[in-house]
Amino acid sequence: MSEPAFDVTIEPSMTSRRPHVVLFGASEHARVVADIARRAGCDVVALVDEDRARRGLDGVPILHDAREAAQQYGDAHWCVSVGDNHTREAVVARLREIAPSLRFAALTHPGAVIARDVEIGEGTVVMAGAVINPGTVIGKHCIVNTGACVDHDNRLEDFSSVAPRVATGGKVTIGHGAAVCIGACIQHGVAIGEHTVIGAGSVVLRDVPASCVAFGVPCKVIRNRQPSDRYL
Repeated sequence: MSEPAFDVTIEPSMTSRRPHVVLFGASEHARVVADIARRAGCDVVALVDEDRARRGLDGVPILHDAREAAQQYGDAHWCVSVGDNHTREAVVARLREIAPSLRFAALTHPGAVIARDVEIGEGTVVMAGAVINPGTVIGKHCIVNTGACVDHDNRLEDFSSVAPRVATGGKVTIGHGAAVCIGACIQHGVAIGEHTVIGAGSVVLRDVPASCVAFGVPCKVIRNRQPSDRYL
């Protein structure tokens, strides 16, 4: 895994100016990401959202043309503030096509507790109250949401997410693009397949295959799904 493009947990006094961050996405989720960026010592200088019905947040200007924004703010660090995993991946791919040199920031709330040897990929957001224990590797453009507990030696593949109050045991693997929804618990050593969605409040006691929806106590596969299917 490559190192994050910029570690926003760096103390602002160690740099000549506060790092500039641009967020792609102007939904309610973006308000949370913007707050994390500011608390980590960054200035959110612009929002980008191609939905022209969207408006700026908290006085931050909004641009509706991604190509224009990449030209204007190419020196800033970017973060895709979109909650849906598949959509976030599509946005990152498009931004890479428009501006291959864009840098993506890993944004970590100062109220998160993260072991020293944890690896966090570029574009990933770790929210308030999250706990990430030793030996864990978090991929690129993931979300570790509010109060989630990710235990030791976990692996979250790129574009995956764990929702608020999710708890994982040790040595859990969450596949590319998979989403574990609010309050789910995952037993030690379990693997969740890519693009799978685990329903809220589920208790996962054994491996779950790729590209399905699974929920319940204990968790069971309910149906298959496509990566683009809505789940939020």
